[in-house]
Amino acid sequence: MQGEVKAGRYELMKEIGRGGMGVVYSARDSRLGRKVAVKLLPRDLTHSPELQRRLAQEARAASAFTHPGVATVYDYVDEPEDNIIVYEYVEGVTLRERLRSHRFTTEETLDIGMQLADALAAAHERGIIHRDLKPENIMLSPGSARSGQVKILDFGLAKFRHPLSSTSQGGDASTAGSPASTAAGTLIGTVNYMSPEQLEGEPVDHRSDNYALGLVLYEMATGINPFVGKTPTSTIANILKQEPPPLQQRNPVAPAELGRILHKCLRKRREERYQSARELHVDLSNLRRDLVEPVRQTHSLEVRVPLEIPRALARTLFLLIQAGYLVMYGIFFVLHKGPGAARFGWGVELERWLFIWLFLAASFGTAVRLYLLSAVGFDYYDTGRLFRQMFFIVLAFDGAWSAAPLLLYQKLGLIVFLFIPALAYLPFSQRTLVFSAYFASGGRTSGVKTGSSV
Repeated sequence: MQGEVKAGRYELMKEIGRGGMGVVYSARDSRLGRKVAVKLLPRDLTHSPELQRRLAQEARAASAFTHPGVATVYDYVDEPEDNIIVYEYVEGVTLRERLRSHRFTTEETLDIGMQLADALAAAHERGIIHRDLKPENIMLSPGSARSGQVKILDFGLAKFRHPLSSTSQGGDASTAGSPASTAAGTLIGTVNYMSPEQLEGEPVDHRSDNYALGLVLYEMATGINPFVGKTPTSTIANILKQEPPPLQQRNPVAPAELGRILHKCLRKRREERYQSARELHVDLSNLRRDLVEPVRQTHSLEVRVPLEIPRALARTLFLLIQAGYLVMYGIFFVLHKGPGAARFGWGVELERWLFIWLFLAASFGTAVRLYLLSAVGFDYYDTGRLFRQMFFIVLAFDGAWSAAPLLLYQKLGLIVFLFIPALAYLPFSQRTLVFSAYFASGGRTSGVKTGSSV
């Protein structure tokens, strides 16, 4: 199909997406000389009346309003051999692709959630319910997590209802009698992100979309969909019966207010959820502002990164320091079996206390080093904030360990006192490296983004 020309002007270039009821190609509009995205039916289903109807429904729904958070429809072609929708071409990756390789910070989750809630509110106010919101149908343009645009795609399962006023606080909207409506009792959508009422075959309304958005944001904040089971049947049972784990159980650094917002989205009874996406948008915006406000109040000048080096290099140096500590601890445990094993000529009592001091520092320090190796090595989100919180613990153990050169006093003499300040300075070097790695990159950590230093 690549290279074919549709409707006399759209030359298909490359397949960029495929779903149950359509295939999406990047294409060139020869008439206007621009790149577009063309959605068409799979070749073996081209003549399916039901899929043709749904494609037309999608075109009507996506073109019924204009919003920065929804891909714009340029054209719809309904010809015997060509049933296609022409969309604007959106650069970027889907949220599903980003979730596979990226852990979102609280600020990133809020920024994306605000855009999605605003787009859904615009659709709901025009009587359009998406019914299939999921990470695969959300496109992130380059930089979306900070300042780029988020786009909702695929209105193929959208349902038309009476428009919802921007001040509506809920209540069931009545079915508009459009051919796009789906009879109650029909299971339609993606099971993993369906609301309880969808699974039970009840008529859906805008609050089903609010549920799906809350589930998407929960997955962004924790890295998992809390309801997914081993089989579709177990997933359905979880959605209907189980409550999601508290957000802070999955993400200890997430604000309690974010947990409250998401759990309100995920209530089983739609009457207990947000009654409009606009209301959800307000709460997300307020939380985002609350996270930024302390920075404005306490930092009149821009915080400068103390050491500007590539993020990957900063992380590598940090990991090497942790490995170096583990090597030193290992040497200590191997060469010094107990009090009195080292001879300084300062008295047995002093040697005993020095050994106990270093043994404790090495024992507890080993646990700290292994934790930091895993956190930074696996690039755990919010590492900067966690390191800031435990910095004084690290400083205490490293300060104690800086006495280790005294073990070599008998062999090296006074020169060992040159090594003591070097070891004492290492924790501050680690602090600088973490700051560089997790601040200069734009903050893969909400700790520094709220004005806290590490």
